[in-house]
Order: sequence, then structure tokens, then C-alpha cells
Amino acid sequence: MDTPSEKPDPTQAAFDLYPEIKAMFDEFPKYRQEILPSKYWEELNRKNLQQLADSKYENFKRTLARNYFTWIVNPLNKQIRFLMREAGTWQSIKIFFAALTAPRHDLLKRKHTIFYNMLTNLLWSYVEKNDTEDHLSRLHEPLEGNPLEVKRDGKLISQDLANSLIEYEAILHPDLDRREVRTILELGPGYGRTAHVFLTLQPGCRYILVDIPPALYVAQRYLTAIFPERKVFGFRPFEQYADIQEDFEAAEILFLTPNQMELLPDKSVDLFINISSLHEMRMDQIRYYFGEIERLTSKYFYFKQWKETTVPFENETIREADYPIPADWDLVYRQQCAVQHKFFEALYAL
Repeated sequence: MDTPSEKPDPTQAAFDLYPEIKAMFDEFPKYRQEILPSKYWEELNRKNLQQLADSKYENFKRTLARNYFTWIVNPLNKQIRFLMREAGTWQSIKIFFAALTAPRHDLLKRKHTIFYNMLTNLLWSYVEKNDTEDHLSRLHEPLEGNPLEVKRDGKLISQDLANSLIEYEAILHPDLDRREVRTILELGPGYGRTAHVFLTLQPGCRYILVDIPPALYVAQRYLTAIFPERKVFGFRPFEQYADIQEDFEAAEILFLTPNQMELLPDKSVDLFINISSLHEMRMDQIRYYFGEIERLTSKYFYFKQWKETTVPFENETIREADYPIPADWDLVYRQQCAVQHKFFEALYAL
């Protein structure tokens, strides 16, 4: 009798499909202990690699993008209830019935299609209502990555685009001088949703994305595709900043692994961003990154995290008060997030 063939290793399958990811993983031996992925991220990386191997990069917005900040929640969720109050009864009813009758999305269950469509339309209504600078007229959901198709007045919309615009407006607070923000570094940018909004609405900025693979690979391929005219510093191994200084300083979109961030010059970043990933780390990792934030940042730091979370597999709880904010940082604001009420966000001037 023939023995059943073993299921291919998803990591090796992804490496075979995307050798650039393997080159990024080859940096791991250079990582200090504090920046090696937590056990949670080891598990999530395995899932991301499996999804890339099975469904390919071309469908990443339907697969691994859902592991970042895309929400599929039922209508009793607090986020939904808040957005329904903001939209009003009649608009909420229209959105609910439109979601109920929409075709099922590929790779999603029927009920998850309904939940995703409902939240996406409610969130978009909220953003439209509060878009005083008409940013939405300049933003479009790229077809790259095969996004879930939800349209409003014929325009493709998404949760990621709406949430990123909310974050963009929170970061560029009236008390922040936008003219001071030329170089931005985002730690843990996922596939680059927030970078897309900044690079569209602030085309004069330089954006450095720092992440572990395979997210870094997806972000690099994605942003390179949707901004083909921008000069890119793609991921590459290097041992000291002098080796890449000329190319690095000439580029507008740049991609680094976390160990490479250590090689950047002091105070070389105007704005440092972290959205929804510090709370997935142990405290020793958080303390390490806050040291790098202070070393690298010359003007502003923004972060958005769960108010309280227990890191999966680590049995370590991270609370809002645990983040090691240096005493000499000036608080611009700290508040509950507008839509995701279990999150807080804060902006500091350094």
C-alpha cells in the first residue's frame, strides 16, 4: 500500500516561491535576543508563510492582511455599535441589508462576508463624516493584493484605508508642525497600509519600514508596485551605515529588518510610529525598542496599542501604564481611540 505523502513544510514552500523572504530570514542570526520574534510572532509567522504558500502574494489582502488590523466582528461588537450610532438608524439599516445580500467573498465564510462588509461600510461612513480636509478624494484602495470587493458609490473601499486615514489625522495633530516631518520610521508596518496613506497625502516625505519577514517582503513588493515612480531602498544585508549611506539617503521608501535599524544614525528620524504591535511583545523587547525610539527620533513619537493585553504564549500582561515613557518626553495628547475603544493612542514631542 502506498503511504500518504507528507504535507509540504509551509516555510520551505514559501522560501521556494519567494527566495527574497529566505534572504530576510537569514538576518535572524544577527538579531540580539530582545528583537527576536516573540513566541506569538513565531506562530503568526508560520501562519503568514502558510498563507503565502497556499494563496500566494497576489491574494494577500484576503489572507495574511487579515492577521493585522482587519476586523471581522459580529453586529453586537462595541466597535459596530459605536459606528451605528454615528451613522444613524436609517443609514445603518441600509448598510446591514446591503451586507446581507452581497455575494460571498472568496476565502471568507458567508457570515464573515456579512460581518466584514457591514463594518467596512460603517467605518467608511464615519470617515466620510469626519473628513474635513477631503482626503478621501485623493485616496484609493489599490487593486494590488486582490482586496475584498466592497464598493461605495462605485468606489472600492476598505477598512485598512479608513483606519489608516483615521491614524494619519491623529498623528498629524494640529499641535504638530507638519513641515518638521520629513523622515518617518514605522516599526511593524504590516503590509504598508499606513505608509500608503502618508506617501499619498504627504508626497514629500521619506518612509522607512522596519519589520520581520514575511511582512517586510509583502510591504516591499506592495509599495514598490503602487509607487513605481518613487526611489526605493530595498532590503539588503549590510554591516555598517557607511556601506549604504549614499543609496539610503537618496531613497524615498526604505525597507529594513529590526537589527538593521540599530545601524542608523542618532536623531535621523523626524517621526517614529508604532501601531498595534508593541503590545504583542514582552517587556524586555518593549524596553529595547523604546531605547531605539529615543536614540533615533528627533521630533515626534506616535503609538496606538491595546489598553491591556496578555501576550499569547508568553503569559505576560501589558497595560497602558507599563510603557517606559522617558520623563523628558512632552505629551502632546493621550486618548482613547476614536473607533476601537479598547485601544489608546498617544503622541509625544521629544
